[in-house]
Amino acid sequence: MHRHIPLAGLCLAVFLIMTGMGVAAVALPGKYLQLSGTMRSSGWIASCFAVSYVLCQVPVGRWADRHGYWQVLALGCFLIAVSALIFSTAKTPAAIYAGRFIQGAGEAPVWASAPALLGRLYPTMRGRVMGLYNAAFHLGLMLGPLLGACFLVRTGMDPFLVFAGASLVALVLVVSSLRGRQPSCGDAAPAREREAGAARYVWPVICAIPFYGAVYGLLVSCLPVHLTVDVDYSPERLGAFLFVVYAGIAVAQLTGGVLSDRYGRVRFIVGGLVGISVGLSGFIVELPLGFMGAGAVMGLGLGFFAVASMALMNERAGRNCEGRASGLYFAAWGCGYFSGPLLVNLVGLASGVWLLVLYAFGASLVIAWRFSRGVR
Repeated sequence: MHRHIPLAGLCLAVFLIMTGMGVAAVALPGKYLQLSGTMRSSGWIASCFAVSYVLCQVPVGRWADRHGYWQVLALGCFLIAVSALIFSTAKTPAAIYAGRFIQGAGEAPVWASAPALLGRLYPTMRGRVMGLYNAAFHLGLMLGPLLGACFLVRTGMDPFLVFAGASLVALVLVVSSLRGRQPSCGDAAPAREREAGAARYVWPVICAIPFYGAVYGLLVSCLPVHLTVDVDYSPERLGAFLFVVYAGIAVAQLTGGVLSDRYGRVRFIVGGLVGISVGLSGFIVELPLGFMGAGAVMGLGLGFFAVASMALMNERAGRNCEGRASGLYFAAWGCGYFSGPLLVNLVGLASGVWLLVLYAFGASLVIAWRFSRGVR
C-alpha cells in the first residue's frame, strides 16, 4: 500500500492543478480580449508560456536526476500559483504574457519530472503509471472548463484565485507524498553515453513530438479563439468542447498505457499521429460529427501518442537519465507549442492546419519505416 503513495499523491496533485488551469482557460481569452481589445496577437498567450517552459526543461530534468524530484515539483506548484495571482490582478496584456511566462516555468517539472519519477519508481509498468498520471492530468482539464463555464461564471467567483488555491494544495500533496519516498539519485554522468545512444535510437519519435506540442498550443489559443469569434461559440459551448477533447485524451491515456505495455509502443505512436491529424483537419474540412467530433478524435490521438511516446523515451533513457530524457521530450514539445500558434497567426488557420497535417503524415511514415526495420 505504501508503495503507491507517490503515485496517488502525484495524480491527485496534478488533478487539482489542471482542474484549476481548466477553470482559468475558459476565462483567460475573455480577459485578454477585455484588456487588449483584439485577438490578433492571441498566439502569444501560448508562446510566452512555451519560452520559459522550453528553457527550463533540461535544467530541471538534470537537477531532478542528480538531487531529487520533490523539490523541483514543489517549486513548480508554487510558481503556478504565482502565475494565477498575476492573471487575477492583470491590468494590461503584458501582465497576461508575464503570467504565462511564469506558468511555463512552473509547469515544466509538473509535465516532465513527475513522469520521469514514476518511470523510476515503477519500471515494470511504465505505460500503466504514466497513463494514470496523464489521465489524472487531463481529467482535471476536462472538469475545469465545466466548472469555469457552468458554475464559477454564474456565482461570480474569480477563476484565477481558484487556480491559485488548487496549486497551493497540490504543493502540500507533493511534499507530503514524495519527501523520503523517492528513489536515490546519483551522478548521471556515467550514463551520458547511453542517453545519447537512446536519443539516436528514437530520433523519428523525437521529431514527431513538436507536432504534438503544436496541436496543444492551438488547443489553448487559436482554436478556442476561432470557435469563439468565427463560429460564435458561447463560453458554455467552448467549455463543452474542451471537455470533449480532454475526455478523449484521458480515455486514451488510461487504455493506451496498459495496451502499449503489452503490445508495444510504436503502433500507438503512429495511430495517435493519424488520429490527431484527422481531428485537426476537421476544423477545415467539415466532418459528419462537427467540431465536437473532431475534438474527440483529436483528443484520442493526443492521448495515445503521448503515453506511448513518453514511455518509450523513459525506458530507453537508462538509469539516472530519466529526468533529462523527459526534459528532452518536453523541450521538443515546447518548441512545437511555441511555433504552432505563431505559424497559424502568420499564414492563417487553414494553411497552418494543412502544413501541420502534412508534417504529421511524413513523421508517421518515417516512424513506421524505422521501426519496421527491427527497431523495437
